[in-house]
Amino acid sequence: MNLFKTSTLVLCLGLSACSQFQSQDASTPGAAQADSGKHSWWPFGGTDKADAKAPAEAPKPAVANANAAADKSAGNHWWWPFGGSAAGESAKVEAADKPVPVPSAADNKAWLDQHEAPVRAAVAGSKFKVERRDNALVLTAPVDGSFNPKRPELLLPVTLAPLASVAKVIEKEPQSGVFILGHSDSSGDKATNDKVSQQRAVAIAAIFRLSGLGNDRLRYKGVGSDKPVADNKTKAGRAKNRRVEVMLTPRGNLLPLAQAN
Repeated sequence: MNLFKTSTLVLCLGLSACSQFQSQDASTPGAAQADSGKHSWWPFGGTDKADAKAPAEAPKPAVANANAAADKSAGNHWWWPFGGSAAGESAKVEAADKPVPVPSAADNKAWLDQHEAPVRAAVAGSKFKVERRDNALVLTAPVDGSFNPKRPELLLPVTLAPLASVAKVIEKEPQSGVFILGHSDSSGDKATNDKVSQQRAVAIAAIFRLSGLGNDRLRYKGVGSDKPVADNKTKAGRAKNRRVEVMLTPRGNLLPLAQAN
């Protein structure tokens, strides 16, 4: 009998406590929601599991800001190959833009002496011409016979083998770089000339890119008709001006070449 009375008393006390909690939730929903973050009202304790299951607040996306910064960086480096507006590309540009010592005249000569013969052998029998300058071996590709006449961004198959051979010579040495200048004649308007010269530079840069040259070793630029080597008033002169110059050089010369052109 005493056991029955005791059980009844415990049950009544429990029902009374539950009723009190329900009354508080119904009368002050705002307070309940505020307190729910602390779980101070929970009658049976143990909120660790509930906290573990609660989703963490999602971080605010920073993609827009990152892309804006990357676009700004890419805009400043208009000569940089393959561009990019992602934060990752911006990081690559910054890494590749770290100062690299400019080679001395003696270092340039040593590099040229080492690479001139292999480069000439790589393009032997093709339309490509090789010129040795103070700080670079300049490989000149005439547009006529090298590019599709109807698609200026497409190389003809005959040009792929010599370019791939040159890329093999350069890719083996991390301190070697390539700077590419695309040119046009003056027969079109400036916007068209700039565009087509850029497309030609990109087409040849892609061959070196596929050979493994990264952003720190490869740069390109289209200069339109700004740097003619012959008279644009004649057909022969215009043909000479339509060209792509591939400058093979020690990596430390890339930035000076880009700034000078």
